[in-house]
Amino acid sequence: MTKLLSIGELLIDMLPQDPQNSAYLPIAGGAPANVAVGYAKLGGKAAFCGGMGDDYFATQLSNALAQYKVSTEYLFTIKGSQTAVVIVSLDETGERSFNFYRHNTADLLLSVEHLVNIQWDELSTLHFCSNTLTDKTIASTTLHALKLAKSNNKLVSFDVNLRYSLWQDTTQIAAVVARCYECCDIIKLSKDELNFLALQTNQQPNDYLAQLLALGVKLIFVTDGANPAQALSKHFNIVQQAPEIKAVDTTSAGDAFIAGVLYYFNHFNTNTALHEQILNEEMVAQAMDFGLRCGAQACLKKGAFPALPYLHDVIIPIG
Repeated sequence: MTKLLSIGELLIDMLPQDPQNSAYLPIAGGAPANVAVGYAKLGGKAAFCGGMGDDYFATQLSNALAQYKVSTEYLFTIKGSQTAVVIVSLDETGERSFNFYRHNTADLLLSVEHLVNIQWDELSTLHFCSNTLTDKTIASTTLHALKLAKSNNKLVSFDVNLRYSLWQDTTQIAAVVARCYECCDIIKLSKDELNFLALQTNQQPNDYLAQLLALGVKLIFVTDGANPAQALSKHFNIVQQAPEIKAVDTTSAGDAFIAGVLYYFNHFNTNTALHEQILNEEMVAQAMDFGLRCGAQACLKKGAFPALPYLHDVIIPIG
């Protein structure tokens, strides 16, 4: 039983087609959807749970998930709703910025009732991000899903993945995000996100991380772009350097990283239970190395779903 369920937003990334960001191509994306696709492209079984509009983009989105063999049994069409759209801009280094068009869109309208038929006995892992915490209704649905996963003894992964422009009141981010921690086994933060949350809670970054571990989080990853990444638990602190590459587009790098980590835990040490693997320093180091390789590969192509690597891309040395 190694199936991943990723819950959250499925949307359209409008990706620039020239260095001036003057022409755009609609491509399926959304951070948790990226993770489901990344996991499936590596060879794992993945499902996506979320709300989908009944507009023109809906067919493109459902077809894109199906193309990469992501199960859509928990993808629900919300009648009368529209698909969220994000305009992605890239600078000369491939680093991205986002402008979201997301008001009462389908991804925000997933309800607790939509979760009733989830077959938890078929799943090993639940993954989510913070974009489903920006609105009270979808935040309530997300928290309910976390509690269901926890009560069914599933591994829960949280990529904080903050998009500050989506929050009506950014001063509340740390408090809202913290409501999820007690249900989480794995948390991924960027260094910038860590610094932001620590500042909001009047703590030093290391003290903030220690607080997460004290709340019951088992494993924390802190990524920092091309700089070394960190994995820490109550018993170890691992630092690893990502592969050196020339990035074309970093849009799905973090999603590829966590998809790789979760795939590794679910498929490489199958004689060891997931909850034991994430406490084993050697296994975590191996999963982290695999995830960093996935993240690096995702930076070599434009787009979200298309850029996420297949297993052979990661096993063959980069460059």
